[in-house]
Amino acid sequence: MDLIQVNNLEKRYSNSGLLALRNLSFTVKKGEFVSIVGPFGCGKTTILNLIGGITDNYKGSIRINNESPSEARRKRKIGYCFQKSNLLPWLNVLDNVLLPQKITNIKEDNEKAIELLKIVGLEDYASMKPYNLSGGMQQLVSIARSLVLDPEILLLDEPLSSIDEINRPKMQLKLLEIHKRTRKTTVMITHSIDEAVFLSDKIVVLTPRPAMVKKIVNITFLQRNEDTIFSKKFINYAKIIKKELKNGQNN
Repeated sequence: MDLIQVNNLEKRYSNSGLLALRNLSFTVKKGEFVSIVGPFGCGKTTILNLIGGITDNYKGSIRINNESPSEARRKRKIGYCFQKSNLLPWLNVLDNVLLPQKITNIKEDNEKAIELLKIVGLEDYASMKPYNLSGGMQQLVSIARSLVLDPEILLLDEPLSSIDEINRPKMQLKLLEIHKRTRKTTVMITHSIDEAVFLSDKIVVLTPRPAMVKKIVNITFLQRNEDTIFSKKFINYAKIIKKELKNGQNN
């Protein structure tokens, strides 16, 4: 079942008149983890913002379970995790996770928030302030916060871009675990091809701006662990995507 349907999407920036997206189409199935990769400045975050109902004024069609993005967002079906964690420094970790419930006047559910902190491996840090946590831990808190309203869809805008190369593989494993345990339909923007291959069921490769879909690569592994990145299958997937990006051009 396709939960997200993007058809013939076109987006022009109103302030500059620049055409960002053209005839862009892809689908995301329920429970799928899909990554979007492409050249710098091709409009990846714009796509995420359109799906999330943050940006509008586009041509074409975006349907989320047969609803518009704005309607899905109004019904709290979409969780969004930005590049920066944007945690409030004067609140502890637990209260930061509960913040969306406070803002939307939903009764605070400490039990649910603690369960999410357990999923991301930070239940022991619930009473700590964000500045006592590493950047990676702060990002995990942000992901937990994005899930506290129990959305159907999780949008991730380069969630690991600020994590150093030593800790990034650990964070990728944690993202894999989060997806496995929550089964949220996930769309992620990343500049890391290896990260996309390791985490995704499907990768949407974009052309330079105005972005179109260059290729959709389905990823299948019997299992994913720390050794997956050394497998021949993993290396071949990465080669395919690198080749598409290197040769990517608009018609």
